[in-house]
Amino acid sequence: MLATVTNSDLGGAGIAALIIAWFVVWGGSLVMLVVALVDIVRRPEWQWKLAGQEKVLWLLLVILVNILAIPSLIYWFSIRKKLVAVEQAAAAGQFGPGQMTYAGWAPVPPNPYPGMVPPGWHPDPSGQQQWRWWDGTRWTDHTWSEPPPPPAPAADPLVT
Repeated sequence: MLATVTNSDLGGAGIAALIIAWFVVWGGSLVMLVVALVDIVRRPEWQWKLAGQEKVLWLLLVILVNILAIPSLIYWFSIRKKLVAVEQAAAAGQFGPGQMTYAGWAPVPPNPYPGMVPPGWHPDPSGQQQWRWWDGTRWTDHTWSEPPPPPAPAADPLVT
């Protein structure tokens, strides 16, 4: 009643296990390649510059050298952390207002007229009415005693 196991039975099971393992590793590498590529491509260039990385380099590494998903895994667990940190810092305003240029982060130029109030209905400084129209340079004679009216439409340069 003892079952005997032959070498041919073990060899077949071993080969089947190797084939299954090969497909799992190959499939996982392919999935990681796609996930890493999508994440790399969707990130703007300024994040890469501020993180001190090159987007094209990582694209080429992931596409061309993706043996066992090693570049994809390095990107996902190391480089992506830096990019996420830059993204969160920018969202928190740590880089200040500005934009990314080819030379790096450039702050927004300062307002040449600090303290300028935009045209619109503002509290009347004379106190005679509740609201008075400010045209951007001076107070006008237009007043309003109700809650402020909706903003005036922009002047149409085609209408005379």
